[in-house]
Amino acid sequence: MDLWSFYPVLVLIHVLAATMWVGAHLILVTGPLVKTIKSNDVRPTLEFYSAFIWPATIALIIGALTGVILAQMKYPPNSWLEFGEPSGRIGEKMALFMILILVSGYAHMKVIPIMRTGGERAVKLTVIYGLVATILSLGFPVLGIMIRFEW
Repeated sequence: MDLWSFYPVLVLIHVLAATMWVGAHLILVTGPLVKTIKSNDVRPTLEFYSAFIWPATIALIIGALTGVILAQMKYPPNSWLEFGEPSGRIGEKMALFMILILVSGYAHMKVIPIMRTGGERAVKLTVIYGLVATILSLGFPVLGIMIRFEW
């Protein structure tokens, strides 16, 4: 049995993991982040973050691992950096992933402690980083569709 036998299962796991990660961000910006803006209080967002950080992070890791396996099955790695080409979307997706990791890492180390202290600055940073992380995260399914349909 070769790896191609597992292709549908890998795609399913990848899509479920992406759904968890991107879905959590969509829930964040349509629920807790809206409450944070209306109440000028970061607690709704902080509570959501506390509940979802580990499941969403595990989903992101699973999505990244299955994504690399699926990418290797579809295109040779030496073509991943041909940006603008269908195979180059993989490199674009990986670059987006690295940007997301940097933004999220910074937010985790610098913004979350500010959120815990509260105040006007905390609300502003919470909204900015919540929106940025969500916009970056929405790039994953867009690029994934572009890879799948060779756009």
